[in-house]
Amino acid sequence: MRVSIGIDLGSSRVKLLALDEEGNALGVTMASYATESRRPGYAEQNPDRWWDALRLAMSEMLSRPNLRGADVVALGLTGQMHTAVFLDDAGVPVRPAIMWSDGRADAETAEIEKLIPRAELVARTGNRSNVSFTAPKIMWVAAHEPEVFARTRWVVQPKDAVRARLTGEVASDVSDASATLLFDLKARTWAPDICQKLGIDGRLLPPLAESETRAGSLREDAARALGLPVGIAVAVGGADAPAAALGLGLAREEDTNGTVLVSLGTGGQVLAPVTDPRMDPEGRLHGLCHVVPGQWCVMAAILSAAASLDWVVRLLRPGDPHGSRELLTAAAKVPAGSDGLIFLPYLRGERTPHFDSAARGAMVGMRISHGAPELTRAVLEGVAFALAEGLELMRGVGVQPTSGVVAGGGVNRLWQQIIADVLDLPIALGATEHGSARGAAILGAVAAGVIPSTVNGVPPLPADTRLMEPDQANVRLYAEISATYRELYGRLPHG
Repeated sequence: MRVSIGIDLGSSRVKLLALDEEGNALGVTMASYATESRRPGYAEQNPDRWWDALRLAMSEMLSRPNLRGADVVALGLTGQMHTAVFLDDAGVPVRPAIMWSDGRADAETAEIEKLIPRAELVARTGNRSNVSFTAPKIMWVAAHEPEVFARTRWVVQPKDAVRARLTGEVASDVSDASATLLFDLKARTWAPDICQKLGIDGRLLPPLAESETRAGSLREDAARALGLPVGIAVAVGGADAPAAALGLGLAREEDTNGTVLVSLGTGGQVLAPVTDPRMDPEGRLHGLCHVVPGQWCVMAAILSAAASLDWVVRLLRPGDPHGSRELLTAAAKVPAGSDGLIFLPYLRGERTPHFDSAARGAMVGMRISHGAPELTRAVLEGVAFALAEGLELMRGVGVQPTSGVVAGGGVNRLWQQIIADVLDLPIALGATEHGSARGAAILGAVAAGVIPSTVNGVPPLPADTRLMEPDQANVRLYAEISATYRELYGRLPHG
């Protein structure tokens, strides 16, 4: 039995998924790491902790009875997008990684739009300047930590830093590169002229390949540390959102423009695979390369999806390990509309559609009769309204969805139904909540020759009958509430 293991370096933990050649998941293991904030708005992680967590999760994975004696032939990688990892000549980090959620580079973000007009930047990269992206982080380190920057040889994404430790080779893929602001989306390569205009040395950027490409082989020291065979294939890998689309089956030609992925992680995304780059002229959407060669993705992203649910659980049930389940059970008994409560999920600013780091969350319409059930349901509905704004913009660039698949750690049946009603689409529950890790495992299997390509021969997911059809009475009600929701952003104070 040949096995590929997908490695998903998320915002708070590494997740491993073992996949056999028939597409069966043989197990999932996880290990956490901390995010540190030395100052308000900072979010950093120590790349050494990624490695420690990977070793712990791999040890647990390989100790599972169904994997004893298995022929592990490949590793594939995915992970958090935009996060900047600064490596020296030896591939060793010279400072903590600056995460996608870090907000320190506001000035550099504004400077980029002065140096390159928004319309030009969007036309080339598929994206507007945003503090989450990699380019302003590079500019910040160059300006504020010149000694550290002088020691930097490469700037890579988290999965690339781990893969360099696995193989000794530095590289990246087109999907992660397309989320840096330094990439030509149509040409699927770095954009040297953009680097020059921003004062970024293009030699800091790693060589690029398609995500399913074999990046190298597992070297002896890494194999010994992880308990794996020396020399197995290691795929280049890809960004987490496109990898999740692959892992959940959104890579076939017949799915393009039909099924959208709704992801409920810490942040939230609506993503559609497309056969050509799609760009919103104002840059309110993200244009990305898919991990599938010859395909792209258009994506709407919000910053606080499951993070909003986590926030209200901490607020209403502090320290209660069963608080989330109890609140969701109570919220399911509240009629659609949350008795007039409307929640704006801008707890950490917002991306789509506002791209406003100063946006602030709000609970609007509170009365003394409202309690924990209404507040909880309002949070779920508010996130759904935010996702619907993004989907409407995606329709404006030619995406015509007929259905959706919802996945991620925040998924629950109540939220699935609310999303179906607000988006007015049939929403299936993803057959795995570990879509990114499964996508990474598929990329590893292709790199090892177990699967011919990400388009042909990918083992199908088992059928999932948990489909939520939109309730048309709720669709009409939510359309009215959504109009009010969209007006509130302009009426509330920012900052």
